Amino acid sequence: MLEEETPLPARPRVAVIGAGVGGLACALRLAHAAYDITIFERNERVGGKLNVLLLDGFAWDMGPSLLTMPHVFDELFADLGRRRSDYLRFVPLPSTCRYRWSDGTVVDEDKEFWERPDVARFLEYAAGLYEISADAFLHHPLEDWWRQLRPGFLPKLRHLPKIASRQTMAETVRRFFPDNPFLQQLFNRFATYNGSSPYMTPSAFNIIPYVQARFGGWYVQGGMYAIARALVAVAKEMEITIRLNTEVRSARRAGGRWQINGSESFDYVVCNQDVLSAVPRFFAPDQAQKFATKHAKRDQLSISGFVMYLGVDRQYDSLDHHNIFFSDDYPAEFRQMFDEHRPADEPTIYVAVNARKDPAHAPEGCDNWFVLVNAPALNPRHAIDWAGIREAYGARILERLEQRFGFDNLRSHIRVQQFFTPADFETRYLAQGGALYGFASHSTFSAFRRPAIEPSGMENFFFVGGSTHPGGGLPLVCLSGKMVAERIIRRIRPAA
Repeated sequence: MLEEETPLPARPRVAVIGAGVGGLACALRLAHAAYDITIFERNERVGGKLNVLLLDGFAWDMGPSLLTMPHVFDELFADLGRRRSDYLRFVPLPSTCRYRWSDGTVVDEDKEFWERPDVARFLEYAAGLYEISADAFLHHPLEDWWRQLRPGFLPKLRHLPKIASRQTMAETVRRFFPDNPFLQQLFNRFATYNGSSPYMTPSAFNIIPYVQARFGGWYVQGGMYAIARALVAVAKEMEITIRLNTEVRSARRAGGRWQINGSESFDYVVCNQDVLSAVPRFFAPDQAQKFATKHAKRDQLSISGFVMYLGVDRQYDSLDHHNIFFSDDYPAEFRQMFDEHRPADEPTIYVAVNARKDPAHAPEGCDNWFVLVNAPALNPRHAIDWAGIREAYGARILERLEQRFGFDNLRSHIRVQQFFTPADFETRYLAQGGALYGFASHSTFSAFRRPAIEPSGMENFFFVGGSTHPGGGLPLVCLSGKMVAERIIRRIRPAA
């Protein structure tokens, strides 16, 4: 539960810039602690990248399509004096994902998969990563790492060499599965959960598949956007002010308070905007330059995404809820994105079809395909005309699904088609370069170098969301909101 501090006679005001899940989670916790909250959202609905598209009788989740670590949301609602089950229904998936290769190999990520002897050995190794790092990285700001230094932590130090290893994720995965290229590719894929390449990401990020194995894969009944709707419902109960279609153009310090758009005054600012695009907008020029210099040479942007929303008037029996169709040359795919800064010639294809769990999301006899391939973030030195190439690139993806994976005449069954490119991610969500997670994690200590939730020199200004600590994904941005709220509340708590 949230900590209590010395009461104030008045309610401090908090401006939350952006109504993504991290911003909403932080706002709810602060409102529960009697802070006066106003949320500014530049788009027409809340949720950030957690969004929804409705078209011609079809509905698609536009962003996250899988939930892990559901207990994080259970805790959020409990800390607000509520039961998550009164607002949201989480449905466990018997198989989190179906993986397929062009030679016909199929692997389902189900209970039997995680119990395979070779996979179980890998999980035993990855469990050590979770044991030594989860508390420090998932539940505390990096500068509060000392909170782990208590007697019960000492036995965990035996796992320290795993965290400090200079091996990449791919090198470690190959060590566990030397004769199984399919499992190598399957486990290397988890690097994309933080927008990185498994051939550059440190092996410590093998914690990701362990988390998925331990906590399972879940679907949110009614669609993933139901999470945003539930958080807004609680926000209304708490009388939080949410201003849609309202962009924060400036946040300036004046007279000991923050001035938003040159008018309203607030005691605190919580910024749920992408850190990289927020810094030049809200930092003083010298602070912005210092930030840019710090990250200019050593950090790459994470991957972006190329998405197709397809309304298909046929149901293919081979599809599961979540499906991965792997490329035949995984190293080439990441080399083309990160080194050559161009879309992969043969990308791995992700297809989610939630109409299998929610029939109302597609007309009878139809399916709603969410098709995603990883794509490079925009780079001014390697310009990509996404508006000009999206039709042809989309056709290449669909052709591969037809010719290599058996989806006969797929293109002739497409009733509705809409694209979302890296350029759209940048424009709609102010994500620099369209990068989904800010910086990629391509160094041994990259987890320690994510932009801090409380930037130096910015009094009572905080970052929250996927581009700051602890990282991207629904559970982590929710935890980010908790960290920021707790840091504000520890300073001084208003009177109820």
